[in-house]
Amino acid sequence: MQKFSYHTHTDFSDGSNTLEQMLQQAVALGWQEIGVSDHLIIHKNITQSISYQNMVARAHSNMYHSDFKKALPLFNKRAEIFRKTAKNYPLKVYLGYEVDYFTYDGWQEEFKDFINHLDYDYLITGNHFFTNPEGTEIIDISQFKKNPEQRTKDSLENYLRRHYQSIASAVESGLFVFLAHLDYARKIPDHQNFPMLDERLKIVDSLHRCNIACEISTKGLRKIGDFFPENNILQELVKQKVPLVISDDAHKTSELGYAFDEAEKALKEAGCAIRYHLK
Repeated sequence: MQKFSYHTHTDFSDGSNTLEQMLQQAVALGWQEIGVSDHLIIHKNITQSISYQNMVARAHSNMYHSDFKKALPLFNKRAEIFRKTAKNYPLKVYLGYEVDYFTYDGWQEEFKDFINHLDYDYLITGNHFFTNPEGTEIIDISQFKKNPEQRTKDSLENYLRRHYQSIASAVESGLFVFLAHLDYARKIPDHQNFPMLDERLKIVDSLHRCNIACEISTKGLRKIGDFFPENNILQELVKQKVPLVISDDAHKTSELGYAFDEAEKALKEAGCAIRYHLK
């Protein structure tokens, strides 16, 4: 069974536990490596997010930023502390970030310049927002049903189509080692009315063509009772020989390694022969 996770969060972003506590738990589980991938979400209009208001009210507010240049010193200071802390544990500890990929004019150029000056080991991408066609307005997927003002600006069908197209663009950028929770938007109950199978299969095709890995996330089991991605997409990922990795998307120590045995079973049943591992 896989004994590591590269998709985990600490209280630097929206996790419940400190880096030290997460590393202690990884050691207790008998792991020899772990990747910590706190959120890196930078959008010029991030204050539109409902969850932004919730996060800034917490003791730590490192999850959301509106300016790349202003955010850089904070993240590099964090990296300095992270590296020093990691040396105290008998683990290979990777410093990663889970990045929301946005499509408004200039974002990718700013992001590339930002990471050129950033201390990190790897980047994954996982989108948590819907946007308008220009990418300048955002709406939290997790808060979609609680946000009637923005929700009425466009149809769910259009929001979903743009969302999956943005994910494909993120994959094709070549900036990320693997894609997180491909169909996270299934958290919205009405997603079933607009399954967007063609758009999701285009993402699988992008992963294949760009040789980018994808996760099977056990967080889906916690949130909706099914993996991210669902089985028909998982089958296509295997068919297209996309490398796969199990993720727990752990936000607390008790979630590290969550249901990895079930994920292993799902991968075996799907015939997965190609697994991803950080080099």
